[in-house]
Amino acid sequence: MASNDSTNPYISARREWNERYGDYIAQKRNWQLAAFISLGLSFLLVCALVYQSSQSSVQPFIVEVDKIGQAVAVAPADKAVEFDERIVRAQVANFISNVRSVTTDTTVQKQWLDKAYAMLGPASLQAMNDHFKANSPFAIARTSKVQVDIISALPLSKESWQVQWEETRKGLDGRLESRTRWQAVLEIGFTTPKTAEVIMLNPTGLVIRGFSWTQQL
Repeated sequence: MASNDSTNPYISARREWNERYGDYIAQKRNWQLAAFISLGLSFLLVCALVYQSSQSSVQPFIVEVDKIGQAVAVAPADKAVEFDERIVRAQVANFISNVRSVTTDTTVQKQWLDKAYAMLGPASLQAMNDHFKANSPFAIARTSKVQVDIISALPLSKESWQVQWEETRKGLDGRLESRTRWQAVLEIGFTTPKTAEVIMLNPTGLVIRGFSWTQQL
């Protein structure tokens, strides 16, 4: 005759154990499964971030210029272009004009300086700051104006240019104070402009890596 399950101590003990601990085991397995799923999702997200960061975020631009080298149109391009010698000549000439000219119009003077500083590399930035500490155009403009006339801008090599110019300094009353000739050697390079704002100040991405100038006798 079969024994009654309700009176079998082993079956009763198993039933009690299942009722007491079975739910905990099921919950543990559910949490383990959820943890593995979360770990897998985190791994996929990390892989996606690594892939995205490895992609280039620099947007090159094409700059259209007129016959004297001024930018007249800007548009994004699939790849950067190499600017010809005429554009580089205009840029280095404009750089000299912007840093050496002095006007009593402070708004125009600031625009000149903004364009010039947008072309300075890390090594030449401090040198230009030192120059303007001793020769502030805003201080000079209290008594005089300086007009810069570019005579020539010629390449010495692929990475250096020589610029010659004449400076005419006049008092605020128009009286001629001096007329001098100068020569500069500029070390240049190129970077790719990253934003439209940068292009407005430095359309070609030309960088002045170093400079020196002397007055000619």
